[in-house]
Amino acid sequence: MADISIAYSRKISRQAYRRVAPVALGLALLCAPALAESPMGKPGELTETKPAKPVPELTLTDLAQEQPANLDAYKGKALIVNLWATWCGPCVTEMPSLAKLADRLKDQGVVVVAISEDRGGKFVVDPFLKEHNITNLQVYLDKTMSTGKVLKEATILPMTILIDANGNEIGRVKGDRDWDSPESRAEITKLFGLKS
Repeated sequence: MADISIAYSRKISRQAYRRVAPVALGLALLCAPALAESPMGKPGELTETKPAKPVPELTLTDLAQEQPANLDAYKGKALIVNLWATWCGPCVTEMPSLAKLADRLKDQGVVVVAISEDRGGKFVVDPFLKEHNITNLQVYLDKTMSTGKVLKEATILPMTILIDANGNEIGRVKGDRDWDSPESRAEITKLFGLKS
């Protein structure tokens, strides 16, 4: 009887591994920084989008209100839109510096928006934000998991899109970055034409 139990548990383990392994590999690749340089630049590098291009409409859910939303509420304001997830190590690493940047830019007409790619939605995002004491970001959920496709080439998390006040993409960063560093602040000031 014990031999049958062991054989059965091994069979279950192999089946579980076959189901879980591809998903785990996919998540690891999605969140891993690219090893080779691409047309979008090195991981963590701000690359200007030339020519600037209109950002398509995004189907989002407001985290606080749990209502359908899009970025229309920010018309006339510059945006820094960050795609992230609670399970993504580099996303977690950069989140505090992104929150600091949001504080620095709030009086200059630039809004930092975080779009969570977590399948668990509010149930995982809310506890994460509370645990890390992040209260100043505008947070949305991507319940349809379509944002990465709509924004094209947003295949690595974190991915950050810089959008001017006219709704055009003017820059991107793939991978994590120290958003509160002097270098980041200088690049953002220049790209958005802010006062130093």
